[in-house]
Amino acid sequence: MRSSKDASRCLHSIAEAQAGFFTAKQAHSAGFSASSHTYHVREGHWIREYRGIYRLRSFPAVLRPELARWHLWSMDRAGRAQGVYSHSTALGLYVTPEMRPPELHPNLHPDLHMTVPTGFRRSGATPEGLALHFADLPESDIGARNGYRLTTPLRTILDLAAANAMPREELSKVLLQIVKRGLIARGQVKSARIPEVSRLQLEAMLGWKKR
Repeated sequence: MRSSKDASRCLHSIAEAQAGFFTAKQAHSAGFSASSHTYHVREGHWIREYRGIYRLRSFPAVLRPELARWHLWSMDRAGRAQGVYSHSTALGLYVTPEMRPPELHPNLHPDLHMTVPTGFRRSGATPEGLALHFADLPESDIGARNGYRLTTPLRTILDLAAANAMPREELSKVLLQIVKRGLIARGQVKSARIPEVSRLQLEAMLGWKKR
């Protein structure tokens, strides 16, 4: 049994890696009994963000708190997050304001887009504003930021192209900008384990001549 100070330190350590967020299960593992959760919310120590998801009030606010919130929502029973932000959501996290992301296909905007494994199941309804895509992503297609995961730039472009999420001309512009920023290298496109037709499509969008 941890002391209250030790439990608080443990919970803060957990929340620090998750943009200040944590689950009820993580709070219990840190040393907080289930019966104490209501007390900490009432006293203002914790903020209840969603069913079974909390945020430490003392933790600095983050720009996109919903990213960490739904990342935790996607956790399986073993406490492993299954969701990876993808499609237009991932694109928006990579591009800069001056790049002026183009208008996307209506079915990919303005919801948050998250890819989950094909076997993903939740007993409750999917949170409003969260669109799920099902695919078994290899770790090589996943990147990480504080509090959530997202598809790599290359995988993001491939997903958008496959979904016909925007006109090819606009997608080409975004792809060129991402390449200029060094987020996708030519070698990555050449060595990526993708269908040859997808590789040729990317090279055509970039104006690269086949060698």
